[in-house]
Amino acid sequence: MLDTIAPGTKITVKIVKRPTNAAAAKTLVRVLSKDPMVIKENDRLRRVRKTQFAQARRGGRFWDINVVKQQPVKAETGVSKTVVATPSVLADLKSVSRFIEVAKA
Repeated sequence: MLDTIAPGTKITVKIVKRPTNAAAAKTLVRVLSKDPMVIKENDRLRRVRKTQFAQARRGGRFWDINVVKQQPVKAETGVSKTVVATPSVLADLKSVSRFIEVAKA
């Protein structure tokens, strides 16, 4: 199916099998994070982290207290997102093709 998809088209990516290694899970999270709703959620989380940023003095120096970034997308079975099929996305999807289903949106 990935060979018939032209770059620039919208596709729906669904995880049908849990990734067996960390690299595949990271690749899936990176690709699924290109969904417009996930981008908006990441932007919202970034604004929240900026408001909760603090500095504390310790030993006469300032220490930054940062909030850890939360991932809105997890590489779990059943997760489905819509992304634009760029050449780099298609290459990433080919490397994790055994864990996903791809359909035109």
